[in-house]
Amino acid sequence: MSFSLRFATGSPDDPSSETTIADQLSGMDYSACVGLYQKPGCGTKPVLSGDRGGAMQLVVFGVLIAGMAVIGIRIARSIRARDKALDPTE
Repeated sequence: MSFSLRFATGSPDDPSSETTIADQLSGMDYSACVGLYQKPGCGTKPVLSGDRGGAMQLVVFGVLIAGMAVIGIRIARSIRARDKALDPTE
C-alpha cells in the first residue's frame, strides 16, 4: 500500500494564486437569495444522499413520523386498558 502526498507550492497569501468560486445559482443574482428562508430557485439540488432534501433526509423524516405513530398507538392502548380496568359496569 503506497500513499502519495502533494503539497501546494504557493502560499495562501500569494496574490497571484487563482481562486475560483463555483456558481451555484446558475447566473442568478445572489442578493435575490438572501433572506430568513430559502427562496425558490436558490441553492443547489441534492447531489449526495445526505444533502439537504436528499434521500437520507427523507428517510429520517419517515422514521421520525413512524416513531411518533408507534408512541401514539402505545399511549392510546394503555389509556383504553386503564379505562377498561377502572370501569365497574363490565
